[in-house]
Amino acid sequence: MAEFCLDCWNRMNHTRQTERDCLLSNGRELCEGCGKFCRVVEGERTLKFLYDLRHRKKK
Repeated sequence: MAEFCLDCWNRMNHTRQTERDCLLSNGRELCEGCGKFCRVVEGERTLKFLYDLRHRKKK
């Protein structure tokens, strides 16, 4: 599977997805779109509320 960073993914698919919408790699990998080492898209997130619970800001 091709590996693209979130910016290249959005540019190719004409979308505005965020980290909340996609599963990103833990480590940095080579993006095939821009050639930079960054976190790449591994898939789409299905349970977005779990991301919100894990990354919510503490008051």
